[in-house]
Amino acid sequence: MYARWQKNSNFKEWGRACGVGEILYILCYNFDMKAFKKIKTLCVSVALLVLTSFNVCAKELEFVQPFKLNAVNDGLQLGLGATLSGSALICDKFVHIKNNEYNPDDWDIKDIPGLEQMFMAPYSKPLHIVGTGTAGLAMLTPALFAIMPSSEWLTIGTMYLETLLFANGIKEWTKLLVYRARPYMYFDGYPQDKVEDGDWNCSFPSGHTTLAFAGAAFTTMVFCQCYPNSKWNYAVAGVSFGVAALTGALRMASGNHFFTDVLVGAIIGTACGFAVPYMHTQTFYGKFQKKSGSARAAITPAGFNFTYNF
Repeated sequence: MYARWQKNSNFKEWGRACGVGEILYILCYNFDMKAFKKIKTLCVSVALLVLTSFNVCAKELEFVQPFKLNAVNDGLQLGLGATLSGSALICDKFVHIKNNEYNPDDWDIKDIPGLEQMFMAPYSKPLHIVGTGTAGLAMLTPALFAIMPSSEWLTIGTMYLETLLFANGIKEWTKLLVYRARPYMYFDGYPQDKVEDGDWNCSFPSGHTTLAFAGAAFTTMVFCQCYPNSKWNYAVAGVSFGVAALTGALRMASGNHFFTDVLVGAIIGTACGFAVPYMHTQTFYGKFQKKSGSARAAITPAGFNFTYNF
């Protein structure tokens, strides 16, 4: 395992900088391969079962497409999202704007507010791995939209890419600008490799939780808008946000985050997951369309009536 870690250390470093890459790294390299294959088979089977069930139900659902791509709007969103995520990566790995100097004497649990202490825990690698798995599962919930007509996949895919770019960029820049040691630093047995690569003081906000809630909010928003009369709306929202909330709980239980890290991550992810799809609706586009005035004249018993609407 150690040799494999050395061989893939560069991928590990880049993965942690990218956020999404960290999730892929942990899933691919930290699991026992036999166990990983069993889990992968189980996840694929469950996903196929869910998609098959929804595909059957989709024939009975009334599909509405309230979302629309726009060259200017999507160009701006993709550009800004890519700039946020890309610039954070460059500033972290090349410019090194964050000082990761480590001093063991700085960590006294008595300095932590009482509410935060209630949710603090020492590092747990198994819970870390499971939490990464649930984060990945929450991010995959938009796969549900495979039941939609294939002509809509480009629109949904573009919106989700923009959502992830925004969520990842915001949380990465916040991590760069905020210095906060992870909870496990206040306990014995913290992972030395995380101290060496500088990940120990990137606690705020929780990246896994941010991306999990971004996926959950996006899935809920799009499904409820496209199938407004569906009886599955509450189920989709409940399962999506349930998996995201489980991710946040596991990030605290594994010693990686404080309660407020998870809370802020959930807020960022949810905001991005709802805001990006909204910015592709006719309601949003209508705010920027020029409305021409209209005049109406009528003869009434009381006389002549003239009305002009701006």
